[in-house]
Amino acid sequence: MYRHLMYGFATAAAACTAAGMAERFSFFQELPIIELTQPEDGQGAEELDELAESGDPPPPATWLSGWKGGVSLGLNGSEGNTDRLSLRAGVNGQRVVERYDTRFGLTYVYSAEDGSKTEHRFRGDLRNDWLFQDSPWRIFAQGAVDIDEFQNWDWRLQGFGGVGYAFIREERTELIGRAGLGASRAFGGDDNDVRFEAILGVDFARQITDRQKFTFTGEVYPSLSDGGEFRALLRAGYEILVDPESGLSLKLGVEDRYDSDPGGDTKKNDLDYFVLLVWSF
Repeated sequence: MYRHLMYGFATAAAACTAAGMAERFSFFQELPIIELTQPEDGQGAEELDELAESGDPPPPATWLSGWKGGVSLGLNGSEGNTDRLSLRAGVNGQRVVERYDTRFGLTYVYSAEDGSKTEHRFRGDLRNDWLFQDSPWRIFAQGAVDIDEFQNWDWRLQGFGGVGYAFIREERTELIGRAGLGASRAFGGDDNDVRFEAILGVDFARQITDRQKFTFTGEVYPSLSDGGEFRALLRAGYEILVDPESGLSLKLGVEDRYDSDPGGDTKKNDLDYFVLLVWSF
């Protein structure tokens, strides 16, 4: 009898437990059935095409990616009655994304005649423009360092900031004006004081054909410390694409540097004209 009683209790407990479990988890029966299906062929490609057609390319993965520029080199010389050597090398680049337009340039020039140096200088400059969506206005900041063995100073630093305006910004033509304030200081010369200056600049680029391009950059630095004094830097270049596969171009350029108060016996104006080979990247 005891065995029958225990069996009855076990059967009742199992029935109650099963009923409770069924009541507690009955909501699972009301859940919808979700089927996982593989996307049809070409569906992902269509979404990528829609993103590309929107005109908003994805930003570069890192700050080091997305650059376009070139490495330039020019060399000429002669030996005989006069030994002459002239070297000009440089690197420049530009990176344009949704909100930034960053540019840099490095230039090294060396010339010697009959064993004596006649020109030896280096310039490095960096500029960043902060762009506004659907607006031609921009804010810029730029800096530069000059090292010149044939000036009345050893090296010079300068920095400026201000506003810019894109008068023309098309696929083949770009015209940007800039205006701002800043300062420069020379080291190792007779005048090592800080010179407060303004800046008026213009950048022009025209892709004439698929193989020809013209660029011009001009900057004038009126002195705010000494009335009537100013500096200027003008650069122009004409590039012809020689080999599209390797990115090799031939560049004809001219550069004019002017300082109304260079100091000492240094001339006010320096004019360079050159021919370079440029490898684009």
